[in-house]
Amino acid sequence: MVSVIIPSYNHEKYLKHRIDSVLNQTYQDFELIILDDKSKDNSKEVIESYRNNPKVSHILYNEVNSGTTFKQWKKGIELAKGDYIWIAESDDYADVTFLEKTMSLIEKNNSVLCFSQSYIIDEHDHIKRKKETVLESDSCTLDYFLSHLLLYGNVVYNASMVVFRKDAIDKSVWDKLARLKYCGDWLFWATLAMNGKGTVSEVKEYLNYFRNHSSNVSNKAEVNGLTFLEGFPISKMIAKKQGIKLGKQFREKWFNEWQHYRSFYQLSKKTNLKIFLLFLKREPIIAYYELKRLFLRLFK
Repeated sequence: MVSVIIPSYNHEKYLKHRIDSVLNQTYQDFELIILDDKSKDNSKEVIESYRNNPKVSHILYNEVNSGTTFKQWKKGIELAKGDYIWIAESDDYADVTFLEKTMSLIEKNNSVLCFSQSYIIDEHDHIKRKKETVLESDSCTLDYFLSHLLLYGNVVYNASMVVFRKDAIDKSVWDKLARLKYCGDWLFWATLAMNGKGTVSEVKEYLNYFRNHSSNVSNKAEVNGLTFLEGFPISKMIAKKQGIKLGKQFREKWFNEWQHYRSFYQLSKKTNLKIFLLFLKREPIIAYYELKRLFLRLFK
């Protein structure tokens, strides 16, 4: 069975579409858990209209906002009866065959996690673009997933696109997630792959609709340097776990990424200083590259 968890917060506008897209799945071996994180809109009214649906096993309302979606993930997973989990974000929606096709591939490839391809949509459900495929075939080993795909960034960019095994969750991850504002899902997928046994699969169809709002959280995070402040320690953790040497290629990759972000997002002096100090503490040679760049620029 799949336990579908909808962590909801202020998404009254999209909530009915999301819940219906779960209930209408062609694969019907699931329970639905709806968790509202003290929404300020009329989300509760929408949620209550599903109170007596036989697929809905739990509806819970927080009296105080949790401050992080990962607390809601944890709460839902602790309630879950299924062997598999689908975190269905409340502002996204899915094709009705999403569970059928992801579960089919999970069974075929003995997968720890399986994700579909995604459309990026706007507030009005208009498709803005397609996200490219991640895997060359329909599956890969966990080692390949960690060493080649998750090492430098989060290729599994939206929780709604993923179904994963509950027993692969490292329970110690929750305390770490509470400290992250942007890269928590990257850490979560990495720990699943480290803790699980089997493969990673990708359905080569666009079955997930990932909503990109006008107030883009990702852009704000990039401008604040969170890709580096939160992401670099995750990358280094993966490298250590996989026995990957932190050599010239690793360091230059991260330095070049820093320079790209610095220019593209016009990072402030304060943000650049935070990133510099991070590298100085965790990988001093990357900080040295920056000092060298500044020195050469000064004496051009």
